[in-house]
Amino acid sequence: MLELYILGAIILLLSAAIYYYSEEPFESGSGSETFTLRACPNGYNSFNDTDGSTLCCNGEILANTCNGEKQCTLGTSGPIPTCVSFLQEEYKKKGEQCPSSMPLYYENAATKAKGCTAGSYNTTMDGPATTKQPVCKIYPVLDDNINSLDSCYNQKEMDAFACFGTNCEKSLVQNKPATPVLITVTFTDSAGIQRTAHTRASMKRYLDVTNPTWKDKGVMDLAKNISIAEVAKAYYVDKTIQQSDIQL
Repeated sequence: MLELYILGAIILLLSAAIYYYSEEPFESGSGSETFTLRACPNGYNSFNDTDGSTLCCNGEILANTCNGEKQCTLGTSGPIPTCVSFLQEEYKKKGEQCPSSMPLYYENAATKAKGCTAGSYNTTMDGPATTKQPVCKIYPVLDDNINSLDSCYNQKEMDAFACFGTNCEKSLVQNKPATPVLITVTFTDSAGIQRTAHTRASMKRYLDVTNPTWKDKGVMDLAKNISIAEVAKAYYVDKTIQQSDIQL
């Protein structure tokens, strides 16, 4: 009976060891988070090293050798970098697409989703840690990024636009489906009156789609119209232009 218990314990230990080496745990710099990759990063092919550990290659596998430029391991660290550390570096570069309010870039190989979040990653680093975290999406087509309220493209541009006046708030507004999103600024001027305007760049994109001949028809002068945020700031807040210089 004792021998059976010992045999069972050995089997459990071996199973735990196999599970441990088939995944890649990683302690973040703060020591408060652990990330585990159960598969190769998006776009990488897996193959087995001579010691049985799983390697990931960003190219073809020829004669059990990576023919790509980069490779990483799902096992413990060693001469080959771990895929978690490698993924962190990749995310850092691609994070340039993220807005300042959601600086963490992520990819999900299963759903092909790409986006940004604020807070932390889940344990597999392919999404936010919780469903309560703010997220935005990175669409593969530029038009979808411009025409989507939840795109990181619009969120990033809105974050980068500096507020002005008092009680200033920024928001994303879509007047019609499948049209460019407007970046809207609501503020209180020096007279205590609340004003609303739209950024010049977002208004141009909107007009180019909804009224392609707007320039020829003189629909709006983006350099003078008071509904443009930059003009509203100059007139209501900075007082650098006169009423005769604006278009109502």
